[in-house]
Amino acid sequence: MFRTPIVRLLSLALCGVLGAAPPARAQAPVRDLSHASLEDLMNMEITSASRKEQRAVDVPAAVFVITRDDIRRSGMTTIPDVLRLAPGVDVAQVNSNKWAVTVRGFNAVFANKLLVLIDGRSVYNRIFSGVLWDTEDLPLDDVERIEVIRGPGAAMWGANAVNAVINIITRTSADTQGAMVRLDGGRDGTQGSVRYGGTFGSATYRAYSQWTGRAESLLDSGAAANDASHSLTTGFRADWTASPGLFVLEGNFTTGQSRALWPNLDPATAAIAPTADDPSNTHGGHVLGRWTHTRDNGATLQVQSFFDADWREEPIGSYDRQAIDVDTQYHSRLGSRQDLVAGAGYRFVDEGFNGESFISMTPNESQTTLVTAFLQDEIALFQNRMAVTVGSQVQYDSVLGGGVQPTARVMWKGLPHQRLWAGSSRALRTPSLSETGFHLVNPPVPSPAGLPLVIASEGNPDLQTEAFADGEAGYRLEIGNAASIDVTGFVGTYAHLVTHETAAPVFQLVPAPQLLVVSQGGNLLEATTRGLEISGHWAPAPAWSLDGSYTAFHLTPHLAAASLDPVSGATDGNAPTDQWQIRSTFSPNARATVNAALFRVGPVVQLAVPGYTRADVNAEWHFSPRVSLMAIGQNLLDASHAEFAGTSSLLRPTLVPRAFSLRLRWTSK
Repeated sequence: MFRTPIVRLLSLALCGVLGAAPPARAQAPVRDLSHASLEDLMNMEITSASRKEQRAVDVPAAVFVITRDDIRRSGMTTIPDVLRLAPGVDVAQVNSNKWAVTVRGFNAVFANKLLVLIDGRSVYNRIFSGVLWDTEDLPLDDVERIEVIRGPGAAMWGANAVNAVINIITRTSADTQGAMVRLDGGRDGTQGSVRYGGTFGSATYRAYSQWTGRAESLLDSGAAANDASHSLTTGFRADWTASPGLFVLEGNFTTGQSRALWPNLDPATAAIAPTADDPSNTHGGHVLGRWTHTRDNGATLQVQSFFDADWREEPIGSYDRQAIDVDTQYHSRLGSRQDLVAGAGYRFVDEGFNGESFISMTPNESQTTLVTAFLQDEIALFQNRMAVTVGSQVQYDSVLGGGVQPTARVMWKGLPHQRLWAGSSRALRTPSLSETGFHLVNPPVPSPAGLPLVIASEGNPDLQTEAFADGEAGYRLEIGNAASIDVTGFVGTYAHLVTHETAAPVFQLVPAPQLLVVSQGGNLLEATTRGLEISGHWAPAPAWSLDGSYTAFHLTPHLAAASLDPVSGATDGNAPTDQWQIRSTFSPNARATVNAALFRVGPVVQLAVPGYTRADVNAEWHFSPRVSLMAIGQNLLDASHAEFAGTSSLLRPTLVPRAFSLRLRWTSK
């Protein structure tokens, strides 16, 4: 089923290679994409931290940029895997088609304290409070960079930007002219991506399509897990300039099928078939438009709007979502010392869930209106040696009411090649619709009393919004022309965290004699966190570069005495206490690049996930400026390993196997 599209794409690529490649003696040297100078890295501009362009080195926050070259050299094919490259990001593959991604703790399949954007479009899911990563199957060749802002970003982006903001920024259509074909195939599946970019008058455009087929992962026994998946994403982007305005129009549509390994909750068959065998079908798409007007004095006005819709048919029920969003912002300097960004937004979301007899949501449909406004001012002091930033976002949620999320930050630039910064912020996490309205009945299990035991989970419509107060500080240093180091320390306090309050068993006669235990959500947990994040870059030789990072994290729970939750009092935030990585890129000549990476993730005690070390190695050879072949090895140190476990996600976790693959890439330009 997965082979036919790949065979067609492979035929197209080989035809392009044979028909379009110039003779060897006429080939121009391949541009070396493997290294960026330290000056390039330090001067890289980002937009996600303050909604304006600024050098990454001057941002008073913990920032990291995964560049287009980083993505290509990694050999990875999914966004969650690519996020492993960023320090402090905890990525766990749950099974073949599901991931858990978080920053600074609280990992889960639906990690609810991480806000993810794609070109400024939020992909946060209100029903489950998280990101459905399997539907975000972007062609990675079209990603310009991924900006990771660790720490609260709520003053700019609103609720749920609690622990981090990740903004995936795609390339302009002017940068993707001509044709491109990429084919990946190996143990972990197949992927084929085609793209064509052209011009139409003063506009540029691209159209693309990507097929992804993911192979099965492994059960503890070593048997195949029956969790294969496939998806097809087709989209477009157009950019054109009508001075002094810039217009962008883009959209895509994804359809796919997977076996997500949901549990079988039907009491009649759960004992003999604990995992649901029915497939999950997903369909979704969006359209986004953005207009940017730049005045002669440099001030900019940007208006962006998008509409997106998703439909999912899961073994536990069907889900649909439609959302429309309008966002506007204005950026201008006020005199010689102030830099102001202000804006407002409106979002309407219509979501619904229709469950099976054992799972339901009340109400089964929700319509939510969100209105936001923000203001941030950066003030230069002491002849630009210091910058003080203050700002806040105010929001009104038609379901949950209002909230204020302020921030205050300072950056000291007075020392050559060094930066010192500190900040304090407040962020809110709104309850998901599943937390307030879901009703779940698990299949009966034997109890010590000899009667069947039924455990039911109930949503709580009176759940409070979680609040987070954060303090962090950082230091950046350039060491000569070849090395840099970035250090961040943070502490934080969470209030009103969700607990699962379990009542005493109740004897029931109907529908049959049994014991019933009901668990309902509460807000009886507080927690303090602290941690350290270190990242560095070193180029010991012109053809060799090294990148590394280390992260330490600790969470201390404070469970209220009135709580009946037997687990939350010992929580570790579902996060490893430490993790580190080191990555090497070596280019012996203009045609060859060898990349190696070692990732170490410590054990997650509460989820009973042992620590693991992952080694990836790949080598790319450029036959010409247009054609390259990459051999990729991933998870090379063991035959398989676990990255996630526990029952909180409902999904059945599996083992991630060792994998080998080949990548063929051809471009017409």
